[in-house]
Amino acid sequence: MKKSIKGKFGVVLLAFAIILGGCGVANTGSKGESTNKDKLSVGYYVNGNLGDSGFFDSANAGLEKATKELGIEFKAVQGGGNQSDWPIGFESMVSSGKYELIVVGTSQMKEIAIDLANRYPDQKFIYFDETIVDVPNIYSVKYNQREGSFLAGAFAALVTNSNELENANPEKVVGFLGGMDIPIIKDFKSGYEQGVAYVDPEVKVITSFVGDFINAPKGKELSMAQYNSQQVDILYSVAGPSGIGALEAAKEVNKYAIGVNSNQNNVQPGNVLTSMLKNVDSSIFRAIDLYKQEKLPFGTNESLGFNEDGVGLAKDDLYNQYVPQTIRDQVDEIQAKLVSGEIKVQ
Repeated sequence: MKKSIKGKFGVVLLAFAIILGGCGVANTGSKGESTNKDKLSVGYYVNGNLGDSGFFDSANAGLEKATKELGIEFKAVQGGGNQSDWPIGFESMVSSGKYELIVVGTSQMKEIAIDLANRYPDQKFIYFDETIVDVPNIYSVKYNQREGSFLAGAFAALVTNSNELENANPEKVVGFLGGMDIPIIKDFKSGYEQGVAYVDPEVKVITSFVGDFINAPKGKELSMAQYNSQQVDILYSVAGPSGIGALEAAKEVNKYAIGVNSNQNNVQPGNVLTSMLKNVDSSIFRAIDLYKQEKLPFGTNESLGFNEDGVGLAKDDLYNQYVPQTIRDQVDEIQAKLVSGEIKVQ
């Protein structure tokens, strides 16, 4: 009898230990980590559509890299072109509880994200291309587009003054196409104008705004007007998918363009000479890596410039093929001065 009681008591103790052990495993994610770090679940809400050869695709590329190298799994949900659908679509993702981290960005989603972060305090967010601070479940990262656009402006001035590029005209006029007349686009424009003036104060900048970021035909129409009627020979397109129309216009009239956000040099090779890069892909990858190490500083914002590899110009094989060495050398010199602090962008 004693042996039987002892045996039963041992079984009870063993079961109790297993239960306690199970509770311990469940608590390993208490600091925001996935219990299975190899399968961290990430949602990516696109307030628009993938395939823009720009911002959205760059963020997606960073997530794809994180899938391969950090072992995450992610799903991208495309909100489409109707802005009234975005709040409902984004909240559907947030409220689903499927994702430990949610990636979203652009200035248009800022207030929506802050509202949802406050209403869903257990959900963690990585927010790109805006400054959000003091929201404890949002980490935000911004890119010094003014600094990057300064170099794009310097490049444009060098191109319009060049005697080596056959499609550059004698007029000292360059163009700027913005998606909307809003602060973030004005920030690009300010840097661009400063870069143009640094190289040649006599160069004039012509500006047009599409009115939104999803109207490529309108972007093309406005760009064609700059090229054909206002003597522009190179144009900086900062208009998201609307800017694809600008690159098409450059090809059609055989002039030059500068892409934006990701490397668009191959969209119209020989006409798109370079692109001002916001390295969204590397910043998203970096943020997820820090999160997995429990080092991502939620509630804060980071600003990434040339020194942090946050911005730059696309200097690929097409750039080397179509841009004269004299211009490439001058661009490198100006970039070095930006990095060293000798040139300060206002």
